[in-house]
Amino acid sequence: MGATAALAIVGAMSIPWIQIRESMVAQQLQSMRDMSAVWAKKPDTSMERFRFVKGSNGQAAAGDAFLSSALDEFAATPANFDRYELQQTGEEPTSRYVRALRGDQADRVAAGETISLDAPDAAWQKLPLTGVFSIERSAVGVARLIWQDRIYILIGGALAWIGIIFAMRLLVVRGYLRAVRRLRDVANRVRGGDLSSRSQLRTGDELEQLGNSFNSMVATLDGSQKQLQSMNESLDFKLVQLSEANVGLFESNRLKSEFLANVSHELRTPLNSVIGFAELLAELARKDVGADPKRIRYIEHILKSGRGLLEMINELLDMAKIEAGRMELSVSNASIIDMLEGISAIMRPQADLKKIALEIHRADELPTVETDPGKLQQILYNFVSNAIKFSPEGSRVIVRTEVWAVDGAPGLRISVVDSGPGIPLDMQQTIFEKFRQVDASHTKSHGGTGLGLAICRELSAMLGAKLGVESNSKKGSSFWVEIPLEFRAKKLTPLMTDRAG
Repeated sequence: MGATAALAIVGAMSIPWIQIRESMVAQQLQSMRDMSAVWAKKPDTSMERFRFVKGSNGQAAAGDAFLSSALDEFAATPANFDRYELQQTGEEPTSRYVRALRGDQADRVAAGETISLDAPDAAWQKLPLTGVFSIERSAVGVARLIWQDRIYILIGGALAWIGIIFAMRLLVVRGYLRAVRRLRDVANRVRGGDLSSRSQLRTGDELEQLGNSFNSMVATLDGSQKQLQSMNESLDFKLVQLSEANVGLFESNRLKSEFLANVSHELRTPLNSVIGFAELLAELARKDVGADPKRIRYIEHILKSGRGLLEMINELLDMAKIEAGRMELSVSNASIIDMLEGISAIMRPQADLKKIALEIHRADELPTVETDPGKLQQILYNFVSNAIKFSPEGSRVIVRTEVWAVDGAPGLRISVVDSGPGIPLDMQQTIFEKFRQVDASHTKSHGGTGLGLAICRELSAMLGAKLGVESNSKKGSSFWVEIPLEFRAKKLTPLMTDRAG
């Protein structure tokens, strides 16, 4: 603020600062002209501080740069008849004045005759330059007056600057700063939580408008806070309800899982007995030459239904174990070739019943995989079983194995390609959910709980593998699993994560 005021005052002072010298020079020029007019009435070249030079070029005044330049100027520009300059010669300033002489004026001055130095006219300007005379006098008083006036200007400027600073400080401190402090105090109270505070500024200017805007902002903030408080109370109540409901659901889910596990386990024992005795009856019926064909067919129906029921119970038991966190892994080095041959041997009778060709496409040499062979075989068994189940008679199912990179690490990709009805794009993710199938009619015609693929997804996550499906509607499907050669345990996500970043 002070620097700005100083710059403004300096700018205002620069004009009179320069004008003082120009005005004093103009006064001295007029004074010199008057003195030259008095001298011309009685020329005396011997007078002190008066100098007469006869000649029309600068060489006539050799050794005096001022006279030499004046002669050259008068010769080049006839309209200029005199010249004044305030010089600093030695330690004191000097006033120097030179006047042009034309025609016979130089000779008359040399002869001591009176000449006229009236304002030169056009005819005089046409006369040849014949000489000059100059006046030289001390200018100490003139310089003193110039600096005295300039000192007065400096003093006036300093007083003006002090007055401006004082006035501005008085205005700012008593006016604006006081209002700003009051507004700051209100802002501090609002920051402290007192949303009832309001600005009471009555300055009639922009500060009052700022205070009114601040009051509107605080009022809006107060309303928003009350609304948020009401919403928080409602959310707290809902959260309590949800927590209670969540505890009940967790307990219900735990009881359900335990119930399914216990019931499934208890059902398997008698069901295995039923299947075992049914197989024994079927064998006896086949050996009995006179057995009724209906008896054999009935026993086969019992076996088929019992095995289907056992498969569903096994799926429910596996899902219950997975949900309860009781599914354990037994990791070891497994031969994929042996595993594929075992699946082929198990599933080929089922494929032959539907006249489906089960083909195994693999390289002659495949690396061993560090995994749980039972869980991986269960995934592949489910894939091949579904492929055979949904493929039409006379088609083929291909099991293809190839070397693959899993998340940048070496691994294998095992694909099961069928010729079934295919899976629409919008259903290719939902089929891996529990109790989900593409079409309810498939469940009616083929049976099943809809848990097979969901179990496969959970098992693949436990094995550190990936699975997915590629399919075009009505053109078959390709279910694949990508498993790394080296087992990598699944990293559990902590319940509380650091969200600061």
